Amino acid sequence: MSEARRTQPAVALLAAVATLSLALGARAGDDGDAAESKPPRYFYEHYDYGSQALYSPVWVFLNRGYDVLQDHVASRNILEQHYRTNTGNVLRNLANPFPAIRADGWKTFLTEEIFPLSFTQHTARWVPNYTLHLIGGGTTYTALAEWFDDRSVPLPHLWSGLTLMASALVNETIENKGIVGYNTDAIADIWVFDIAGMILFSFDAPNRFFSRQVVISDWSLQPTFTFPHGQLHNQGNFFAARWALPFYPRLRLFAWFGEATTGGLSFRLTDEYSISASAGGEVVHLFNPSTMRVNNTVVFTRTAAAFLDRNESLLASLQIADISDYFISLNLYPHAVFERGPSAGMWTVIDKRGHPAVGVSFSRLLGVGVGWSSL
Repeated sequence: MSEARRTQPAVALLAAVATLSLALGARAGDDGDAAESKPPRYFYEHYDYGSQALYSPVWVFLNRGYDVLQDHVASRNILEQHYRTNTGNVLRNLANPFPAIRADGWKTFLTEEIFPLSFTQHTARWVPNYTLHLIGGGTTYTALAEWFDDRSVPLPHLWSGLTLMASALVNETIENKGIVGYNTDAIADIWVFDIAGMILFSFDAPNRFFSRQVVISDWSLQPTFTFPHGQLHNQGNFFAARWALPFYPRLRLFAWFGEATTGGLSFRLTDEYSISASAGGEVVHLFNPSTMRVNNTVVFTRTAAAFLDRNESLLASLQIADISDYFISLNLYPHAVFERGPSAGMWTVIDKRGHPAVGVSFSRLLGVGVGWSSL
């Protein structure tokens, strides 16, 4: 199969998302009177600083769609993925999910993928389904709809849903890893939790709760295409969750999750600024012991991270992980240091041998960056 045919689906998806986003980017904030009649915002406030300055459908698509490349499952060059084979297998399982579920057993599917009834490293597959797909996906669904609505796009929730499902399909495609067979993971992720997240967060109550009580913020990375090999680096879909202690509201319980599962504390320095720190585990590898079906298992390693944010929009992060390539990671988001000037962020990664990767991201490029990597 030619390289062009292998890469065509992902290139088409990315081009469609980018074209739509670029066409709409200049329309934000044109009508101040109309803004007064808009519904209240929950997750996207259109700040010109921090992670929200980079927020766009392209930023979401790259961070969510290629999130799993952090797990060393495939090349970081998005044009080198076997899209046709893997997408075909995922779509066949989604079109007719019941044979795959029966082959695995309904008990296994329900206790490991759907309900929180299994608690080992190899069976607790429901954990990311609730955190990343249900809650993370649901808040992303609302935030993207707010992004489209700010640009006066008709049917903003439709475009949000399409962006979310496109990124989900790409992510499941890469996780499929060449298997032609049963894939219950994709069935649970897309048919159950991705769709449930969109339905749940179509109502005001969940949006209010996760933006006012247990505050969820999208603290994803700064996806960057790097020279000299065209690799996609510093991409990843991460969320912060914070809950203020009733007896001391400036101190909040804190969790940072995505490919990492960490916990810690967050302290409000002022009405706008907060610092947070957490430690826990991060996925370092995703492997499949089967050659006939998708049965992915994760390997964790230790990690710790510190954060500075302004009004829930991430300004800076420093992470140390026991990982050979992404040993030390530093991200500075737009206007983290200076409130004026170009809306650009920067990042650097150093591996355990001291080899660096660096990049610069731009709000005008919809959150996408360019850089150089020696990893």
